[in-house]
Amino acid sequence: MSALIFQKQVEHRCWIAGGKTQAVPAQRMIDFINGKVSEALPETSYQPGLTSVDLNQVLPPMISNRLKKAFIEWGKKMPGFLTNDAVLHAPESRTSSPVKIPRTDETMQHIEISGLYPCGEGAGYAGGIMSAAVDGMNCVDQISQIID
Repeated sequence: MSALIFQKQVEHRCWIAGGKTQAVPAQRMIDFINGKVSEALPETSYQPGLTSVDLNQVLPPMISNRLKKAFIEWGKKMPGFLTNDAVLHAPESRTSSPVKIPRTDETMQHIEISGLYPCGEGAGYAGGIMSAAVDGMNCVDQISQIID
């Protein structure tokens, strides 16, 4: 329960930093390390847009401090990794899908429409890129059993 409360607090701080809109608080990597608000952010395909903030003021210190250390270490091991061309985005909300399309646990098909496999974030079965990918792979596995 405390982990969910922590997540909610971080998401709320990010929402406030984004102007209480769907804009994403963001910062260039070296600016983040130096605690400097980025003067400009690059264009993005994310339609609500980005808001330039100091993520050190938004994220809990236990997260921002570890991220800074990790970025610096990776920069030592991977030339070119540590750059202001990289843009950090605040955490994504877990509310990416307001609905859940029903499916059976056994076949992963819609409960009423045979051959329809609701999957990923849009169907309410994942909360991010990785979990959506895993859910999609599981659906493909189910479909391949029918095709084989």
